[in-house]
Amino acid sequence: MRLSAGFLLWAATASSIVRAESETTISRASTTDLVVPTTDASVVSEAYNNKVDRGFNYLDDQIKKNARRKAQAAEFEEIFSILQEYQSRVDKKNEQLLLQQKGAESMLKIRRDISQDMPELLRAPFQTVQQLISRVVKWGPHRGNAQMTAGQRKKPKELQAAVQKLERLADNGFEEAMVLRAQMKMYGQYSFPMDLKAAFAEYQQISETTGNAEAQYMLGFFYSTGIGGVPQKNSLALLYTSMAAMQGHIAAAMAMGFRMKMGLGVPADCTEALGYYQLVARTAIDHYLSGPPLGRTMPEYRIRLSDETQGVYGVKTGPYSLHRATGREDFDELVEYYRFSAQKGNLKAGLALADLYYSGHQHKPRNYTIAARHVRHVLSQIFTADGKLQADLTQAEVNVAGHAAGLYGIMLLRGEGVEEDTRLAAKWLEIGTKLGHGAATNALGYMYRHGIEVAASDEDAIELFKKAAEKNHSGGQVNYAMAVMLTMPKSAMSSLNRAARNGNVLAHYTLGQMYAPGVKQPDIKCHLAVASFCFVAENADWLHSPFPEAAAAFRRGDLAASALHYLRAAEMGYSVGQLNAAMLLEHAARVTNDSQQPSAAALYQTQEMLDRHAMVYWTRAANQNIPDARIKQGDHFYYGRGAERNPTKAAAAYRIAADAEKNGLAMWNLGYMFENGIGVARDFHLAKRYYDSSLEVNDSGRLAACASLVRLCAKYLWAWARGEDVGDAPLFFAPRLVTKAKEATGTGNGNSNGAYRAADMQNDNDNDDDDDNNDSGSGSGRDTVEDQNKNANHKPQQHLLPANQHGDVGFQPDEWDLGGDALDGEADSDELGSEEETTVGESVFFVVLFLAAAWMFLPLR
Repeated sequence: MRLSAGFLLWAATASSIVRAESETTISRASTTDLVVPTTDASVVSEAYNNKVDRGFNYLDDQIKKNARRKAQAAEFEEIFSILQEYQSRVDKKNEQLLLQQKGAESMLKIRRDISQDMPELLRAPFQTVQQLISRVVKWGPHRGNAQMTAGQRKKPKELQAAVQKLERLADNGFEEAMVLRAQMKMYGQYSFPMDLKAAFAEYQQISETTGNAEAQYMLGFFYSTGIGGVPQKNSLALLYTSMAAMQGHIAAAMAMGFRMKMGLGVPADCTEALGYYQLVARTAIDHYLSGPPLGRTMPEYRIRLSDETQGVYGVKTGPYSLHRATGREDFDELVEYYRFSAQKGNLKAGLALADLYYSGHQHKPRNYTIAARHVRHVLSQIFTADGKLQADLTQAEVNVAGHAAGLYGIMLLRGEGVEEDTRLAAKWLEIGTKLGHGAATNALGYMYRHGIEVAASDEDAIELFKKAAEKNHSGGQVNYAMAVMLTMPKSAMSSLNRAARNGNVLAHYTLGQMYAPGVKQPDIKCHLAVASFCFVAENADWLHSPFPEAAAAFRRGDLAASALHYLRAAEMGYSVGQLNAAMLLEHAARVTNDSQQPSAAALYQTQEMLDRHAMVYWTRAANQNIPDARIKQGDHFYYGRGAERNPTKAAAAYRIAADAEKNGLAMWNLGYMFENGIGVARDFHLAKRYYDSSLEVNDSGRLAACASLVRLCAKYLWAWARGEDVGDAPLFFAPRLVTKAKEATGTGNGNSNGAYRAADMQNDNDNDDDDDNNDSGSGSGRDTVEDQNKNANHKPQQHLLPANQHGDVGFQPDEWDLGGDALDGEADSDELGSEEETTVGESVFFVVLFLAAAWMFLPLR
């Protein structure tokens, strides 16, 4: 090898010498008109020998470097496997112990410490009682000290040796080892304690010496969030993140796309955002198509911490508060019931278990082997040995047979849980197709298109794709659209749009590609393309998702590491990441962490910084239609946490949550503010309207709403007795008809209409002091309360709607009860007057009853 390489180098050197010498000779001849071929043989020989020596030395160096790098890479792989094995053991042990105690969701204490709202005279005794109770709990049998910090764990000798080897590799400049050492300090892994300052210094050194994209991305993350005491500098965050994105770093490109789309720290630029999101989407789709037939399985479900804690506030506050309300214990009981039913011969239960293990769940990871066992058990009960259906089956059992046959055929085609067998897969897919299973029909069409175990036929494939599309299978809709795009474009676009509505990432990517070429003309096309590519980037995120690490850290009780991963997801634009990061930041300071793991509060130096960043992520989550996030934004303005106290902005946020989400807690908050004139003009009628609306939509707050109505009645009567303006109509009487003239001037039933319009105007004029709450590091100059105006009329996303078989979407604004009897549109004023006279006695009775209740248990404010 050395001889052949040397010969090639000698030939190249000799030819270059001859060429250079001839050029020199020609140049001299042109200037002197004399051709004197004077060449010194010794000079040529010396130059030739020097170049040959340098060439051989360069080759030797490269060979040595490659050999050294291969040896370092092999050693690094060995070290990494040891570290991974150790960390997996520790994580599994911590997770099991945590589940034995209280469960991971109990790590978050949702309810606020009420002692802060008590008078000074009662605060000290109450806190003393709290401390005594806490000590008793810690000394009791349920004390949770199972976990230890990384520095307290006893390190095995094998682990110590692996860490020492890793340190040596990193000191010798091996890039992967340097990055891994920085990650260990960043997240507190592999026996290293969490040290954000040291991790920042490591990333800085790696970036300066090697230009590593991961190091540059993490530096941008530090400067963007300000964790670990690093000063927030939006300019440096943009610089490092964009540098990493230019090197093809997927997470950095996604973070830059989100900044450009939302205008965080930079002017909003749809074209720039499109470029970044298109890069991420193209990489994701390439990875999706590189998998088994029909594409890779989509990533598993992203856990919302609000679902783990029964809502952002610990209770359900509205119809959309919970995305998935099934707790772990209820889920385990349900699985046991299905397992018992399947053993008794229930076909639907067996098929449900097969689907559960095949698709995975929040509380149950995928397991193809168990799924295959369940589906084979179902097939053995429905089909005979020669593959025919049993006699006397009901239509429901026939449907189960088609589903089971199709699922088993797909597993055979893809080799999931069973050995890949295309011949047997074709057999079961044929059966599933005949029985009307959409997924089986689409898979069989795929086999006809590619000629797998059948003769390739585009006509048969298109026919099968069309049948699958008619059964609303998203894969069949995409395949049919791609097959007939040139011949039947209208039908293809219709099918493609239906697939996109069903959440198919390939359909979204195709639509994005269609919209992208014309982005320089109508602006709407650019936004449509960005939305399509963004959907792909956020849902087909096998290569760049921080959620698996975040969820694993949360399950083992490491809230600081979990918060870091969720912060990364939030900076990348994930709405679920913004929700989870805000929850961890807001509640971390109140976590009872017996494991002594560093809480998320350690990420920031002061409580004010913690509150400010929590508010930033609540606002971003609210702008992406996350339920209850808008109320949290209002709470921060109301209490002055992370921003200057501004009840007017708090009321504006509550009104958006009440109108868009039909949130009962937001309605109650608005009722309280109208009752006391906090941030809005005092209006007893609007207060009662919101209290009544809260009663309608939120059963969890029924006691609070009823008690508030009692207090409202007392305040109303007290204000009426003092001669204050309480409106034209009595509070608990039937309201009078309001003429169009009075409605136009804002008079009539009290001053409610005028106050409502005043609140509207105030909501529209909330743009005056957004710089007071500017997230300099995260570039959230526009990420404040005025952003809620553009989402004021947005409805929650379709996947957040409650599961209701009748299609109801909850309480509507036109159903709000103003109190009293409902008005008949054909009744005249005389009838209404007589009705009012007949109900005076009942109204006085209820007023007296409310006052008696208020006197007994409610203090008058």
